[in-house]
Amino acid sequence: MSAQGLPAHILALFTPRPPPQHLPPCVLKPSVKLSGCAEYVEFFSADPPPPKEPWESPLERKARRHREKVEAHKAAQKKIIEAYDPHKDPNASGDPFKTLFVGRISYDTTEKKLKREFEVFGSIKKVRMVYDQKGKPRGYAFIEFEHERDLKNAYKQGDGKKIDGRRVMVDVERGRTVEGWLPRRLGGGRGPGRQGKPAKKKQRRLAETVEKAKEKEKEEKAEKKKDKEKEKEKEKEKDKGKERDKEEDRKERRDRDKEKEKSREKEKDKEKDREKEKEKEKDRDREKDRDKEKKDKDKERKRERSRSRDRDRRK
Repeated sequence: MSAQGLPAHILALFTPRPPPQHLPPCVLKPSVKLSGCAEYVEFFSADPPPPKEPWESPLERKARRHREKVEAHKAAQKKIIEAYDPHKDPNASGDPFKTLFVGRISYDTTEKKLKREFEVFGSIKKVRMVYDQKGKPRGYAFIEFEHERDLKNAYKQGDGKKIDGRRVMVDVERGRTVEGWLPRRLGGGRGPGRQGKPAKKKQRRLAETVEKAKEKEKEEKAEKKKDKEKEKEKEKEKDKGKERDKEEDRKERRDRDKEKEKSREKEKDKEKDREKEKEKEKDRDREKDRDKEKKDKDKERKRERSRSRDRDRRK
């Protein structure tokens, strides 16, 4: 059969494929023989290795410098603490049990103003404001009263008193009255002391940790709420199940009571039927007795008639 006369798209199906591409043969490279290094150990040096050069990162350097500063400050402070004796202080005079400490004073407040404000609680013997080396006030003072009761009144009522726009803090003198007491400059005092502001990175980290903690708390609260809701639903289901059981028990009791009532009614009906049958039997017996009596009477009448006839015949 010839392919002449067929369309071109059908003749394209019978065209032969192109010959395959000729590729060169693969050349195998010679393999390299690998061996261990045991045969070269004898050429190694037997001397000890050189010491490692110490290297310090910037953060480690910063931490080391800070640690050295803190240690030096602690050593200097230790010497000052050993030499500290408030009883030998020439400026600390008077009775310590009658002396009041007043802190957080405004720098504009004078000794006269302070004396005028605290004379309300009693007569004052001496007022001593503390100044630095340049003659500027440090913000605290010592007030010595003449009587101890006035000191107690000032200690109870003077705390938070507003003087020159600032509320002062009041306390008893503890340097000479409390054993082992140290001022704030030597690491003592009351409260946490001055705390510097953290860096911006630390503030961000703290804010992030606080936010994470809040998110965790919210998630825990949400989970607790879900658990409580689930428990409530379970309790409701249990209550529903108990109510259903109670209703079923009530229905069963009602059905039992109904069955018992029906059985009682049936027994009553049977008893009534028995009584009716007994009454019917009695009536039947009565009727039989009546019939017998009638028959007996009829027989007697017949006999009497027959006798009366016989008599009449004999006559």
